[in-house]
Amino acid sequence: MRFRQIISLFFVLFTLVNCDTSLMVQGTGVLRDAARKFELRNGNRTVIYIPMRHLGTRVYYDHIQNTVDSLQKSGYVVFYESIAYQVDSAAQRDLYDRKFRKLTGNRLGLQQCIETPGDTSRVLRAPMYRKLGQRIISQPDYSFFRVNYETAVNADIPKNKLLDEFEYLYGTINLDACDFKTPLHEPYSCKAMKTALKNKFDKEFIMKKREENLASLVADAPQQKILILFGTSHFKGFLRNLQDRDPKWIQIK
Repeated sequence: MRFRQIISLFFVLFTLVNCDTSLMVQGTGVLRDAARKFELRNGNRTVIYIPMRHLGTRVYYDHIQNTVDSLQKSGYVVFYESIAYQVDSAAQRDLYDRKFRKLTGNRLGLQQCIETPGDTSRVLRAPMYRKLGQRIISQPDYSFFRVNYETAVNADIPKNKLLDEFEYLYGTINLDACDFKTPLHEPYSCKAMKTALKNKFDKEFIMKKREENLASLVADAPQQKILILFGTSHFKGFLRNLQDRDPKWIQIK
């Protein structure tokens, strides 16, 4: 029995070392099924913010699907998160992907460690999740949530524009031979950017600029009812920026 325990412990430690986020996801709230909502008001205008998680249970995403469907039927227009590229060619996208990987580290390759492909059937490989009896999947496309694209607004900044602005302020992201030779879908072990530059990109661009952009679009939008589908970590920054523009915005719940 003791030998089995030792082997099990070794396996867990090995998995943590080689896939350092996969077993830690449980503590981030992915197993919570009930989707939270934040409601803001300013006179006749109402904003409902659903904080999205990139990993969750199928029940969690089904709940969001029903909420989105119901609110759209009552007149809400969806403002959604998407840093999808706006580029002219596959070659441009490939270059931006390699620059993004260089700047952020091992994230592109890490996805292969966390999940197996397959749309809403993606399941974490870690054995401890299978024992929990709940299916953990990646966030589905917005079409799964029945978003009406005829009225919906992409309230985000394209990834290529974020990278262009970063390079304008802090210099070109120089790629080396290792960056070009390593396929984007494989684990990344090339020379990384300086930590200070990574932190600047995360704090100033991934977080601050996108939160400012979302707040600006909501503040100036003609819609009276807005439903925001955006990352959990962006709500506080969005609310702060929105209230800086107009203190009349108050959080109801």
